Amino acid sequence: MGTDLLLAELEDRNRPLPEIILDLSTGALPSSASTGLPSQRWMWMADLLTHPHWGLASVVDGLGHTCAPVARLCRLTANAIHPLNLRELWAAELLPTTETRALHSPNDTGHWEVSTCVLELITDGLDHCDGLDVSGVETVTAAFTAIITALDAAAARTIITAATTHWANSAPAEIPKALVRLGVAS
Repeated sequence: MGTDLLLAELEDRNRPLPEIILDLSTGALPSSASTGLPSQRWMWMADLLTHPHWGLASVVDGLGHTCAPVARLCRLTANAIHPLNLRELWAAELLPTTETRALHSPNDTGHWEVSTCVLELITDGLDHCDGLDVSGVETVTAAFTAIITALDAAAARTIITAATTHWANSAPAEIPKALVRLGVAS
């Protein structure tokens, strides 16, 4: 799904993670969230927040209350049938997430960075509801920045590689090909 180059860069232990993230943000490397079907990207971004092994809520303690509702919205957005009030649901997460971010500052815990990632994702959700194309690059860049802020370099590389590998191994969503038989009304 276009992440082979990113995975190769992550395997190169001599390549600093901040440089890799910079290349993601500038488009020099493909972002996981900018390839594949939109439904797959939304599901992966939900996992990026709440996956039990590599999601942000498992990397940075105390932010499950911020990540979980937005992950649910990502899953709703991934479905072909959206609730009529999806835009309002996304908008409702802006204030609590902004308040959470205001409680922190950029530092070595990753809390501020996770909140920034969630705000980027909320912006993507609102843009999607407004019919705009969403790349998710800012969300992924913010998520990976949160991971390298919260963890040592080796652990951060492991988590980012796991998240990217999960995306690379995702099965493409296909529409089942079913035979349609029209019967005769009796």
